[in-house]
Amino acid sequence: MRKLKVFSGTSSVLLALLCLSYPIHATEPVPVHSIRHLFDIGGPQSDKLSLPSDVAVDNNRIYVVDGGNHRVQVYNKDGDFKLSIGKEGIEKGEFRGPVGIDVDKKGRIYVADRGNHRVQIFDPDGKFLTAITIADKKRALIRPIDVVVDEQKQIFYVTGNNNHKLMKFNFAGYLLEEWGGNGVEEGYFRYPATMALLEDRRIAVVDVLNTRVQIFTPRGKVLLQVGEWGVLPGQLFRPKGVATDKQGRIYISDSYMNLVQVYSDGGRFQFVLGQNDKPAKFETAAGIAIDKDMKLYVAEMRQHKVSVYSISDYPVGK
Repeated sequence: MRKLKVFSGTSSVLLALLCLSYPIHATEPVPVHSIRHLFDIGGPQSDKLSLPSDVAVDNNRIYVVDGGNHRVQVYNKDGDFKLSIGKEGIEKGEFRGPVGIDVDKKGRIYVADRGNHRVQIFDPDGKFLTAITIADKKRALIRPIDVVVDEQKQIFYVTGNNNHKLMKFNFAGYLLEEWGGNGVEEGYFRYPATMALLEDRRIAVVDVLNTRVQIFTPRGKVLLQVGEWGVLPGQLFRPKGVATDKQGRIYISDSYMNLVQVYSDGGRFQFVLGQNDKPAKFETAAGIAIDKDMKLYVAEMRQHKVSVYSISDYPVGK
């Protein structure tokens, strides 16, 4: 079992420590890699988005869960609005508190409709295709937080809010396997959140209150734990989003520290994303995504926006 470290002191002091040293007794500054801001979708003065929680991307579009408005907003890759999907309700194509999203290679959109205990699927034009009720093996309804699709295996994964599990379904909606439960031990969760499907079909799951990301095989074996509780580089306080780039690096957003940290494929801390040699601040960073062009998309909930950055200037193989 992983032991959690004791936390003390005010958040402002600890944040200062994060920005000044790594670790506390070292003089070496926090490793920072600069990113270039491209544009924002929404913002505090805009009515485009309300409390966006997650973002997905494909070759042509950006898909944003507009949770406060109970809908999904779709944009082109320049951030221009294309279409809106859904509204608040319980009927087909409607949502109650959606949280997570994914899109497959055919442009089909998968949305974790938390309040309605289902995953809904739409075609690329936003037309409703089907809804799959999310329930455990005892047929108890589960509130889904995120959904990730593995087209190669014809399955999708769901994180459950009220059962603290990672669940695997086939496309017919049959529950194939489930792992975890409420706990701090390896393989268990306390409020699992967003996920990412890695290149080799491993599944990365944000384990929010256990302040870590756990990485699983498709059969549910734990391979790696990334991060630990704390506020120093490589540590996490309230992780919310996870993504991976084409170099295999793992990106984790921290909604309390307002940071995005980057780890190697093996889980070793690499650097913090920043600007002007200082860590960049993302206001309540939640779901994140990275596209094939090495653009980073960050859902900043309390700023009611998705911020988009270029990260293409990283050293290859870093």
